[in-house]
Amino acid sequence: MRTHRRGGLRLLLATGSLVAAGTLITAASFTDYADVDVALDGSRNTFDIVASGKADPSWQPTQADWDQANPRAFRIALTNDGSGYTMAPGSILDLRIAAKNNSPRLAANLGLRILDPHPRGNQTDPNTGHFVELFDQLVFTVKDGGTVLLDRVPAAQLTTINWNDPLQPGAFKLLDVRVELPYSVDNRWQMASTDIQFNFQAVNP
Repeated sequence: MRTHRRGGLRLLLATGSLVAAGTLITAASFTDYADVDVALDGSRNTFDIVASGKADPSWQPTQADWDQANPRAFRIALTNDGSGYTMAPGSILDLRIAAKNNSPRLAANLGLRILDPHPRGNQTDPNTGHFVELFDQLVFTVKDGGTVLLDRVPAAQLTTINWNDPLQPGAFKLLDVRVELPYSVDNRWQMASTDIQFNFQAVNP
């Protein structure tokens, strides 16, 4: 900080002007100034959300499990070729997903969307005539501890889950997810498959 002390001199000059002018001047003022250098460090104001998950209802995330939630979301594959998880009518897949606020100091308002990353609608296999898309036949349950956020909601009725309380820096949400394929799904979906994308979204409140 550098201070220029000119106040004393300016006060004398102003007072002198007041005496010389008599009744024409009724007030006098003086000013002083200083240079102030301010450094703004934004290195701890970064905003970072990481996510992870596993098809294991007892899973607990470790430091090595976290991955950037944007633009990549946690995905799980339901396939018919053995490369992912296979589901038959009446079967259930239990998994856990998690999102962590990895920001040094900024809180986050968190949301979750469950999506089909590559929807194929009513597309059919030209050889068998069977539907190739399984996502729309699935039913989802999501729990946050003892709170049920989605209770056996069909894929077509899924909405975004939003939490009212901001997620504080370093904190994470650990969610239990159940994916069901109802018994009512018949042979028209035999050999159908899908990816399920758990897309966490966050904004700084």
